[in-house]
Amino acid sequence: MRRALVFVLVTLSVVAAAGGCESSPQPAPARPPATMTPGPAAPGPQCADGPAMCGADQASVVQCQRGMWVVLQPCAGARGCTIAGGAIQCDTSQSQAGAPCAPEGGYGCTPDQKNLTVCRGGRTAIASTCRGVRGCSVGNAVDCDHSVALVGDPCDGPKEIACAQDGKALLRCTNGVYQFGEACRNACLATKGRVLCQ
Repeated sequence: MRRALVFVLVTLSVVAAAGGCESSPQPAPARPPATMTPGPAAPGPQCADGPAMCGADQASVVQCQRGMWVVLQPCAGARGCTIAGGAIQCDTSQSQAGAPCAPEGGYGCTPDQKNLTVCRGGRTAIASTCRGVRGCSVGNAVDCDHSVALVGDPCDGPKEIACAQDGKALLRCTNGVYQFGEACRNACLATKGRVLCQ
């Protein structure tokens, strides 16, 4: 099982004063529309370049750049996007593969709780499948039950082992994917966080 420290909140600095943002050379942006479509701002109040902010849906960090709303970071975790102490906090504990992400190396789960994700090169990647009964969950740590896997499933560490889904073999993580390790004479069992080939 993989347990990683949770880095679910990405904090982006914003300069804030009591009652609003401090003045800056850039005009303050208009509030993002409830439904955002990337591209030119919709007719009505113009989108003025300015600092990053939480999107109207409170599920992303957005910024107006050159008159267009741009999603900088999805915040798909349960806490979404909030502002506390003058900083934007983005819950990235859940994310789809390919979505923008930060911080580098931060772990999370896919929304279906079947995969462990990791932030690599600014994009969310699948680090490991979590086919065990507990799936992938986020609490004080990210927990991925990878006690069961298929040959070819992605995996995150060279020491990871899993039982084949049919219970007849032990699989080992090699070069980022589960590969056949050894046949189990009786069965491969996953009990109390351990994988046993009997």
